[in-house]
Amino acid sequence: MSEFQTEPDVTEDNGAAKSTPVEEEKKPEPDPKKLRPLHSRDHKQVKHLRKGVRKFLHYHSDLIPPESEAEIEQLERDLDATLEDGAATRWDLEQQADRLTKTCETAVPGYKYSALRENLEILFVAVVLAMAIRAYVAQPSRIPTGSMQPTLNGIISYPTAETAGPDAIRTAPPDYEPPTNAFQRWWDKVWFGRTHVNVVSDQTDGIVLDGTRFSERNEFLFFPRTYLTTTRGRKFKIPGTKDSVRSLLNHRVFPNPASVLIGKVEEGTVIAQGYVDSGDWLLVDRFTYHWRKPKRDDVFVFTTGGIQYGEVQHFIKRCVGIPGDRLEIESPRLLVNGEPASEPGIRRVMSAENGYSGYQRSIRSEFAELPPEKYFALGDNSSNSSDSRDWGHVPAQNVVGRALFVYYPFGHHFGPVR
Repeated sequence: MSEFQTEPDVTEDNGAAKSTPVEEEKKPEPDPKKLRPLHSRDHKQVKHLRKGVRKFLHYHSDLIPPESEAEIEQLERDLDATLEDGAATRWDLEQQADRLTKTCETAVPGYKYSALRENLEILFVAVVLAMAIRAYVAQPSRIPTGSMQPTLNGIISYPTAETAGPDAIRTAPPDYEPPTNAFQRWWDKVWFGRTHVNVVSDQTDGIVLDGTRFSERNEFLFFPRTYLTTTRGRKFKIPGTKDSVRSLLNHRVFPNPASVLIGKVEEGTVIAQGYVDSGDWLLVDRFTYHWRKPKRDDVFVFTTGGIQYGEVQHFIKRCVGIPGDRLEIESPRLLVNGEPASEPGIRRVMSAENGYSGYQRSIRSEFAELPPEKYFALGDNSSNSSDSRDWGHVPAQNVVGRALFVYYPFGHHFGPVR
């Protein structure tokens, strides 16, 4: 092909056509490094491009004119032909891909590529997928109370010897001091789910434990925080629920925080001190019970709807009775149909060893025999659990799923729930 083409010039005095050189649009010179045969990596890149083109056509099907869509489909066929051509080079493939990309961009009036929109679409799909998994396969859950200890930990507070009252159930070790080392605090948080609390008044002030100045709310949906505001406006944010923080309050200021709601502190007075271990975080298997019914000894989650317990909540207990069972407690043993239960989890509780205290309190006669589609749930911490002994059977329709795996913290019960 010649370098120049000619056009007639009608301004010549004698009327004869004069050839005026017009420069032809030059094609880009090929990069010598790209004049190589195609290989498998090029095939993968074309596959990704084709997928992007299909998505583009799907998203903008109502805006793309039929002739533009036909042109795009023809360019796709040309791209495939180049890919199958044994003599084609990387350069040839890039030219075909570039034409296809530009045709797509000009097919929709005002179209402008947005990486943000692409990422938001991917995020939206991921959120929908996560919600589907949570609803039908595995749901993350947190243990809020100590009713399943020592099998599973709830949120537990350990006040220091200085702040604990005489009726404290548990306290921090006598030599405990809140760590000042940032790495130690971080390690305790990761390994034990432990947060250290050391709230000291920096002025003479007043503390009022009412609903306005002493309140609780969740951060990022899952992390309970208690907010304490003094009468002079000083604000403290303390990790944990109100109940767990209340047990860390200095008993000299609040001898009975449940009833004495006003206290005075001087500068340097410890308001709250100790540490809070977060409850175990676990996955609840919502899938298995679609295929089989709960078994005796399963640790399972259920809702309290229809059970006489006030507002609807999610509870986690051990299933100790299934339809047709007759149950009786002869402390520390649980009798099933007149015989001691033989399941390993129930036997651990009955052993009254390694932190277990055995089964306590009798079962009311109207709850002792289980009708069809009813289950009996007991906490492993039998002396400190509100369960079927109090409010009766768990209906089958209330069962959410089986406790599957503790994934946080790592230092206590990490692994399968048994």
